[in-house]
Amino acid sequence: MSDASGKPVTGLKQEDFTLLDNGQPRALTSFRQMKGSQGIAPARVMLLLDAMNNSPRDIAADRKGIEQFLKQSPEQLAYQTSIALLSGSGATMGHPSRDRDDLIGELRTLAKDVHMFDCPDTGSYADRDSPPTTSGARDLSGLVIAPQADRAGFCLNLRFKLSVSALNRIAMEQENVPGRVILIWVGRGWPLLTARGFLPDTPAIKQNFFDNLVQVTNALRAAQVTVDTVFSPDLFRTIELRSDHDNAFFNGVPDEHEVAASSLGLQVLAHQSGGLILTESKDLAGEIAKCIADAESYYMLSFDSPPAARPGELHSIQVKMNRPGLTVRTNTAYYAQP
Repeated sequence: MSDASGKPVTGLKQEDFTLLDNGQPRALTSFRQMKGSQGIAPARVMLLLDAMNNSPRDIAADRKGIEQFLKQSPEQLAYQTSIALLSGSGATMGHPSRDRDDLIGELRTLAKDVHMFDCPDTGSYADRDSPPTTSGARDLSGLVIAPQADRAGFCLNLRFKLSVSALNRIAMEQENVPGRVILIWVGRGWPLLTARGFLPDTPAIKQNFFDNLVQVTNALRAAQVTVDTVFSPDLFRTIELRSDHDNAFFNGVPDEHEVAASSLGLQVLAHQSGGLILTESKDLAGEIAKCIADAESYYMLSFDSPPAARPGELHSIQVKMNRPGLTVRTNTAYYAQP
């Protein structure tokens, strides 16, 4: 919640908000103004360096930007913060801390000798299945992708599957941990599988994409994870420049007939979680600080969802302000179950 200058707005009351579920007003069952650093379950921050989907130059620059953020002040961080690294072996998470020096050491340990992801180059690509991100059972092991006979297509498919699986695992691991999580994904995000040469998705693959979209979206919501993206590609940079078609795509797809791999894109999931999609800039440290400042003051609204007519029923969420000049950012969609 912010005013015209972008500053957080405090002191609002329940009557200042109108919540719409699929365009229908819903009565709020609870309303709370939150302070991220206070309460029984303060907010937590995860800084994830994406070493799977970036070039070596970008990895080095992003690592430097994270270190610059951590070096900005000798004081402890306001929130427990974890350093995470996404590589070919999945997402590795460091220990949470508020100590900046400890986190810098964690970053250097995790990122030591890390290079851009290089997919396997043996065997028949058309016959290979993608390995899981880790040995854990929380990966999207059922995520199906169309086989590609060439190495480039196989690599794009593999990066897509490993990345989405890692995000889903992070969310599921936070479901039983109280408090909001701000996951700051530092990197461009995974491939959207829209390049020329990809085979059309079969009905079975579309159904699988939709099932996994429902799972990831609901896991993020259940775990109170807000995904912020830094260093986003041009296509997703400016929300104001999106067309009505783009907005519909960002706000969720209703069924397996309209879904595609790009429906599981990083920026799409970030938008639906209520997260920030920040432009590429030379001030990565400042963008990270902006993401974290989002937790300092916010509002939690609850309502009773109506019964779903079928599994994975899309519900679009809007929160409108009854005061002029205010901007609100929130979850935009959830998938209800009967």
